[in-house]
Amino acid sequence: MTARTHSGIDRQALDREFFARGTVPDVDIFIDAYARLSRAARQTLRGEVDVAYGEGADETLDIFVPAPGAPLFIFIHGGFWRALSKDESSFMAPAFAQAGIGVAAINYSLAPSVSIDEIVRQTRLAFVWLWHNAERLGFDRSRIHICGSSAGGHLAAMLLDGTWLESVSLPHNAVASATLFSGLFDLEPLRHCHVNDWMNFDKAQAKRNSPIHLPVQAGAMLHVAYAETDTEAFKCQSRTYARHCVDAGARVTCAEYANTNHFDIVLKLAEAGTTVFRHVTRQILDGQ
Repeated sequence: MTARTHSGIDRQALDREFFARGTVPDVDIFIDAYARLSRAARQTLRGEVDVAYGEGADETLDIFVPAPGAPLFIFIHGGFWRALSKDESSFMAPAFAQAGIGVAAINYSLAPSVSIDEIVRQTRLAFVWLWHNAERLGFDRSRIHICGSSAGGHLAAMLLDGTWLESVSLPHNAVASATLFSGLFDLEPLRHCHVNDWMNFDKAQAKRNSPIHLPVQAGAMLHVAYAETDTEAFKCQSRTYARHCVDAGARVTCAEYANTNHFDIVLKLAEAGTTVFRHVTRQILDGQ
């Protein structure tokens, strides 16, 4: 008999639902594209790379601001908190620069060397550092937009916690908008599948780091999205979090993007003609 582990779902089923790599034939195609396009951005755009936002070796970011007073798009990479880095995370910067939008790609330490509490702390520290250094870096502090994919979607959502924003003396509207692709907003199911082999969540840790249990920034504007070929678990996480945000009074759009997968949905940000690019840049530039 198969053991039941979470809400009556067995471990093998949960493993399949949260195995994003299993939804594509070859994930390396997309990882290579992240790296290649991000490398091109660093080589061709004016910006600052390996900027320290904290004291730790991994607490760095790359930032590209096309013109003084530009809005800033902060991208937080995925990788189930154990893979990738900022070096694969600025692939959208050239296309965004053409639209007049700056990009910051955040680095953070990876599991299992550090806990989810530490990863969240680093992500929040990076945001606070950027907010306080807006004038020196040349972007508009009132137009900071955040985005994350998969585990990065989780980390971006953790920046919307109104209680945390108040605790660090940032205004309730410090985040102008958020775009969350195929995010993870309730960590409890992940305690019961292969993800916990490297995350080592306990129940309390999973709950305090689950955006579904946290207050949302007052009046927040969010675009919660997922790929057509995402698993039902990923889609359900996004839909449930979108409802949570609506109930909290946020302005929310929720969408499934046709002809996308878990890994290439964010690559659409690098292509000015795509629906994903148009929606996200319209949210940044026009507030809609």
